[in-house]
Order: sequence, then C-alpha cells, then structure tokens
Amino acid sequence: MDEEKNLEQEINVANEVVATIAGMAVSKIDGVAKMAGGFTEGLKAISGKKQMSRGIKVEADGDIVKIEINIIVRYGVNIREVGKNIQTKVKEEVENMTGNKVEKVVVNVQGVKVDDDGDEKIDNMEE
Repeated sequence: MDEEKNLEQEINVANEVVATIAGMAVSKIDGVAKMAGGFTEGLKAISGKKQMSRGIKVEADGDIVKIEINIIVRYGVNIREVGKNIQTKVKEEVENMTGNKVEKVVVNVQGVKVDDDGDEKIDNMEE
C-alpha cells in the first residue's frame, strides 16, 4: 500500500477532449444557433468530419485551461445572458469531467441567425 501512496500520478487531457466537452456544454444552451468556425473548421465540414469542438480553441498550461468559444446566436435572445450561461456551463462541465481548473471562458458572438420567417419579412420590407 505504501507503493500506491508514493506513485506519482500524471493524467493528461488533450485539448481536443476539453474542446469537445465544451462543445457539448454549449449545445445545451438555449439561444445558440450554431458554432462559428474559421477556415480550418470549414475544411473539416467539407471533408465530412462533424466535430463538437468546432469554433472552440483551448490553451492549457498544466491543469489550468483557457477556452475561447465562437458562436452565432438566434435573433431575439439576450446575448449577454447566453454568453454568461455558456461560461457557467462550460466551466462546470470541463472542471467536473477533467479535474482541470478553467481559468477563463471567452465567448465571441460572431453573428445573429434570423429564422426563415424573419428573412421573409425582411425581403417584403425591401419591395
């Protein structure tokens, strides 16, 4: 039993795993239309790889992580409330599942999705 106590434990969680957990957490938040991704994420989508980590960047320093999330919100939602809900949920789930400390969750709102009915109304206004 002394050997067990002296055993140095090292468990590393890949950034991609943290990003996937964060993506799953974001998917549970009302008001998020979709994740916003850059060029690399666009290529993954074209190749048929759907990833929960799309639009999420993770920086880790040991067991301390910083997470940046890029989203598009639904028209009409309170953007600040959606952002705060994302920060809370992501921090909670990443810390619970990995044991890592989430130092910061940055939410970048990169667009607003208008539903199909809204598009129609806008088109009618232009006539």
